[in-house]
Amino acid sequence: MPTREHEIPLRIIQNQPAVIPVLLDQSLGYGVPWHTEVINTSSVLTNCDPKELNSDGAVLLRDGDRNVLAVVVERQHGRDDDKRFSWPAYLTTLRLRLKCPAVLIVLCPNESVARWCANPIPMGHPGFDLAPLTVSPTDMPLVVESARARVIPEVAVFSAHAHGNTDSRTLKALVDALDVTPERHRLFYYDYALSGLNEAARKELEGLMALETYPWQSDFARKYVGIGREEGREEGREEGHTEEAARNVLLFLDARGLTVTDEVRQRVESCTDLDTLHQWVRRAATVDRAEDLFA
Repeated sequence: MPTREHEIPLRIIQNQPAVIPVLLDQSLGYGVPWHTEVINTSSVLTNCDPKELNSDGAVLLRDGDRNVLAVVVERQHGRDDDKRFSWPAYLTTLRLRLKCPAVLIVLCPNESVARWCANPIPMGHPGFDLAPLTVSPTDMPLVVESARARVIPEVAVFSAHAHGNTDSRTLKALVDALDVTPERHRLFYYDYALSGLNEAARKELEGLMALETYPWQSDFARKYVGIGREEGREEGREEGHTEEAARNVLLFLDARGLTVTDEVRQRVESCTDLDTLHQWVRRAATVDRAEDLFA
């Protein structure tokens, strides 16, 4: 089974659908048509068939008022033979609804799952085989320039998660990207990037966070990372840092639409170990059920 920490979060793409044409172009070498905007579109792909068809996400590229490319976005944890029947239906239904070319991107946690998902799906009709386009963390574009990181911060987040252990320039680009990231997304993006890093890369990122002077960093570091000036750490402890971290865990689960039982809530709120709470914050980004925090 693939480890969940390497899953590519769909939430990041939903926050910024302009990531999709970047992945098509730079990760997959797909000829992206000229377009003037990228928007999320309905991922409900039900047509006349009473069976409901729902993809994980759908993105639409438009040139003015003209649809130029529709993209079905699926996140796949492992092998699932049923998807080889539903994926073609997703694609053709979206193409029918939006009246434009359509492609399928499958986000995979590792190369093994990506290879399985990329196997062509024979449709039976001559010349009509569907070869899904797959993206694993290692396929992510390498973002090392500050200006590029600030254009679409989400791509820099993916880049740091995938390449931060071998190219420290991606960590600096991540800090630049977080500088222009809305505060409501910053913690999620930071934790996802951090989950792909080894101990050495984490320490280097913490050093960058401590040295840079962006005005957002001191509060962010004290609350979520535990770095920065010593008085910042002391202040955080004095103000009940553990209570705030527990609230972050529960808010994270709620923002992802996961059901939080009274038992889960009590266990999180009663935890007084800050390291454990920080670990739960990172797990809250990827678990399928709130109970899986404690696995």
